[in-house]
Amino acid sequence: MHLLIIGGSGRTGKLLIEAALQAQHTITALVRNPTSLPPAPGLSIIQGSPENPTDISTAISSSPSKPDAVIVSLASLRKTDSPFSPAVSSPIFMTDVHVLLLAEIKKHGISRLITISAFGVGDSLPSLIWPMRMMMNKSPMAVGFKDHAGVEEVVRKAGKEDNLSWTLIRPCMLAGGEDGGEELPVKVLGEKGEGAGCMPSVTRRSVAAWVVGVALDEVKGQEWIGKTPVLAN
Repeated sequence: MHLLIIGGSGRTGKLLIEAALQAQHTITALVRNPTSLPPAPGLSIIQGSPENPTDISTAISSSPSKPDAVIVSLASLRKTDSPFSPAVSSPIFMTDVHVLLLAEIKKHGISRLITISAFGVGDSLPSLIWPMRMMMNKSPMAVGFKDHAGVEEVVRKAGKEDNLSWTLIRPCMLAGGEDGGEELPVKVLGEKGEGAGCMPSVTRRSVAAWVVGVALDEVKGQEWIGKTPVLAN
């Protein structure tokens, strides 16, 4: 399978590329800085911005073959890596990127999209413990979560209007540090995270492995089309 990955230079994105290459997929990665990714067999690196529709189109048309699926792993840009740090990107950065991306993949006849969202977005918010719900509303994290909600809205709309086969992954608190941690068994807490408990978490490496091993699988992945699986270890 050939994949287009948006956000491949981020902490989760790099692990998605690593897992996909290990599974014998080939990849086109659209990144602002080509030196942010090490060269690897099966990986085509295209310099550009996901905020530029021409760059998205170039990444698709320059691929060795038409992408079978697109994976998006983006986050709001912040002053520091702390989730409580103020955002420096547009408050609708991720939503705007998806609007442009969905238009381009429709033009190119690509119908499979997997986007990394977050537990606590949309109808999964009530499953968070109340202190976390307060943080979602009162801290700088609220900006990113509102943006993720905007992404989910435009993706669902494309599913209805353009027959897009989408999966919105909602990982619990991402753990594992800079290297992504261990690949641990993943449990899916439904689509809303019911019964998630106090502070569930999942390593970034576990998320990457689940996306590649389950969501992308031609058989296993069918179960998650049009779904919002909440992932935890």
